[in-house]
Amino acid sequence: MPTTSVLPSWDDASVEIRENNFMCEIQMAQSMGIDGFSLDIMRANENYHRSIEAMFRAAERLNTGFKLFFEFDYGKPTMEERATDMQMLIRKYSQHQAYETVDGRPLVAAYAPDGWLTKDGQADYAASSQWWQDNVTSPLHNSGIDIYFVPTTFRQIWSGGVDEETSRAELMEWGDTIDGLSLWQIQLSPIGGGIQNLEQLGQAVQAADKSWMSTVSMQYWVGAGKSIPSWYWRPDDPETEKTKNGRYYEHAGGKGLDAQWNSIINIQKPEWVMMLTWNDYNESYFMPVDDLRKYRNGTGQAPFGWYKSMAGLGELNRYYIQWYKTGLQPEITEDTLFYSYRTSSHKLIAERDPRPPVAFGNGPISDDIYMTTMLKTPAEVRIYSGEETMQYEVPAGVHHLVVPFQAGRQFFALWRDGEQIAAGEGTPVNTTIQYYDYWPTTGFIQAGLINSK
Repeated sequence: MPTTSVLPSWDDASVEIRENNFMCEIQMAQSMGIDGFSLDIMRANENYHRSIEAMFRAAERLNTGFKLFFEFDYGKPTMEERATDMQMLIRKYSQHQAYETVDGRPLVAAYAPDGWLTKDGQADYAASSQWWQDNVTSPLHNSGIDIYFVPTTFRQIWSGGVDEETSRAELMEWGDTIDGLSLWQIQLSPIGGGIQNLEQLGQAVQAADKSWMSTVSMQYWVGAGKSIPSWYWRPDDPETEKTKNGRYYEHAGGKGLDAQWNSIINIQKPEWVMMLTWNDYNESYFMPVDDLRKYRNGTGQAPFGWYKSMAGLGELNRYYIQWYKTGLQPEITEDTLFYSYRTSSHKLIAERDPRPPVAFGNGPISDDIYMTTMLKTPAEVRIYSGEETMQYEVPAGVHHLVVPFQAGRQFFALWRDGEQIAAGEGTPVNTTIQYYDYWPTTGFIQAGLINSK
């Protein structure tokens, strides 16, 4: 999200300030194994244009091979304004050294372009694909730019689920206008059936000799509040009575992340994996900031502790990124324990929130700690949750534990041969809540690094 930054002096920031901010974000992403950003473009205005310019300048200045490409996701602009803005941006940046290309053609994505035009309140698939051909692909071709178009589409989901018939129909309708497809599967739990949609559509796309861009997500919750985005949440704002809580989808920490990556590596085998998302604080994020309340990105009025650290899942994700990119499962060289959990029971009722409780999506939900261990040799995991103490013998390699949490202190330790080799403190679990907060807290502990979070 190019107009969102957690770094200081963001409001009305110049291109130069944004450039410095984006350099920090690119360096952080690359340290996590990430190769590039898809820039989600929602408006055709100066604020977006300044951020886009700053991002390309930051990538060029660092000169570390980090790649960028556009994912057009317009809301308010008219269709004519969208076409004008897209053509301008692609012409301006497609030859930039940081722009991602396929055989010399600039990669271009779009969010739900199959529903940009409607008829009788329903997505008009044929008209939408024809509009893209007439207003984007052909004009750019006539000016000497042939894009590599891989849109994120939702025809299968809107039709009730992915199957062979809808996949074939979509591919035929788009025809040569597209070079591949993607599907944002963030709104379904990976432990509740969401992965199958990715596998089925990916297989259909590859069978048609087109490129497949899969997706991975760590959590999803339209975090609720005024106008829905979580960063607009105001304690005791009477307008919140008009807003429902967003639906929460359990992603099961490292267990869900492992399931997604195993599908990608062993079944889907996509050309790209898009992680959802770096910094969409409305719905999901994995940028490992500690607490967004500290930064000027519109979160200033969110209650302290509303946002949680994604550092644990971000660190775990590096293992799977390396596996995907090299094709070889990485050797485990450090004993590490990763954890992810919500900081309140899903049964609690918020005392100061006038809205109904949070609704839940597909997949099971319970009050659990999701724990993943990566061990060189077997070890013992000790979990201190509230007044409960739990001990588990864990084998070498990658292993997942799902254990119930209790309110109070959360402490985790690894023991081997009667010696504690790693220990760390997690965020406490609340006994009461003032407002609904379904962002998970994540962290990791590693032998030799005490209390890593």
